[in-house]
Amino acid sequence: MQFDTYTYALFLPVVFFIYWGLRNHLRWQNLFLLGASYLFYAWWDWRMLGLIMLTSLTTWASALMMTGKRTGRDKAWAAANIVLNLGILCVFKYLDFLRNSFVHLLGLFGLSPDWPTINILLPVGISFYTFQAISYTVDVYRGEIKPTRNVVAFSVFIAFFPQLVAGPIERATNLLPQFLRRKTFDYDTAVVGMRQILWGLSKKIIIADTMGNCVDQLFNNPYCYSATSMIWGGILFAVQIYADFSGYSDIAIGSARLLNIRLQPNFRYPFFSRNMKELWQRWHISLMTWFRHYVYFPLGGSRRGRWHTVLNTMIVFSLSGLWHGADWTFVIWGTVNGLLLLPFIFMPRRQLSEHASWRDLPRCLLTFFLFAMVFIAFRAEGIHHLGQICDVVANGPWRLRPDHAKAIFYIVPFFLIEWLGRRQEFPIKRLPLPTVVRWTLYWGLLVGIALASLDRSTQFIYFQF
Repeated sequence: MQFDTYTYALFLPVVFFIYWGLRNHLRWQNLFLLGASYLFYAWWDWRMLGLIMLTSLTTWASALMMTGKRTGRDKAWAAANIVLNLGILCVFKYLDFLRNSFVHLLGLFGLSPDWPTINILLPVGISFYTFQAISYTVDVYRGEIKPTRNVVAFSVFIAFFPQLVAGPIERATNLLPQFLRRKTFDYDTAVVGMRQILWGLSKKIIIADTMGNCVDQLFNNPYCYSATSMIWGGILFAVQIYADFSGYSDIAIGSARLLNIRLQPNFRYPFFSRNMKELWQRWHISLMTWFRHYVYFPLGGSRRGRWHTVLNTMIVFSLSGLWHGADWTFVIWGTVNGLLLLPFIFMPRRQLSEHASWRDLPRCLLTFFLFAMVFIAFRAEGIHHLGQICDVVANGPWRLRPDHAKAIFYIVPFFLIEWLGRRQEFPIKRLPLPTVVRWTLYWGLLVGIALASLDRSTQFIYFQF
């Protein structure tokens, strides 16, 4: 079930009213929420429910076997559960990638083994809920959270439908306790949630899907276009994936707010960053927080000298690239982003203000351009396709077709709204405007969503990860 469908528009109100109808019965409320989450997930493929149930039950049970005192027994149970979860993830997401890479490697030595391609169906959201389960196991092992005996509440933590498919990746210390206590309906929180859903849908349908049509046209046939067009395509794809993924996050967080459940923000206006380091502190925050807590810090972080910090940074970003997809283009994307961060390890630390000002715009534009160019590797459909794009950029003519330039009429108003609202969690959270003006804006966005929905059939980009 996708957020930008009429099915979800019916599903969410039904969940809302039944959920609050059970507000005095926490156990039944959680049971209903678990059933709703499983229904939401089964809408794609009911056969994959067994995997998420297996992840939930094994993670819950292994945590109960730990004492939180880091004993040898604790380490064994934690390691077993992590290996199981990563094993499931690797089989479903990386087995064909490893097979193809190994066959290609043997081909360099003149060998050509005839190994069949397995083509395993990738379960939606498996990367997200697997990382969430692993974080719980590690936190229990470290003694940062006590294991819960409430299997229903824990299963809801793993399968909570707003953030199940594409995050934010939540730590148990924030989300799990919310399912263990009664909640009261808060009108203001619900209103903010509705505004955030509206803004998320606007980003996805009006901006991301519109950019996507042009991006697909450019990247599907790179040799038919100029170098300027391919660079423009990289910029449009950066806008598309930001509006698409942050739009999903806004709808997820807004939907959770309707149930008075607080999810962590996943984006903080990343394209208004003044350097690459700041951008990665504002982009896909939950994933980078996960890697920082469960990979970077255990490797030693920045405590063992600058060159060790360089190594840890490159490991984190290479793994981040591989997490996004089973292809070497994602590894290249992650590695190059890591390389762009290395200068900040050796430069003196400079404290930036929380929000960029108009004087910072040149630096913001340069940072955005670098980020967008690296994202070309993310969009490429393999090493060969990436080579074609790079060949066009290096040797192609420099001209831009007028029909591709029309996207600027969407990009400029979108980023102007984001710039004016950058001091809030999302631009339309609080609007100090007269009621008539505010409702005109809301209805304008709704009309824009309706018109843009007439000719589209795209899913959220991060569903494939």
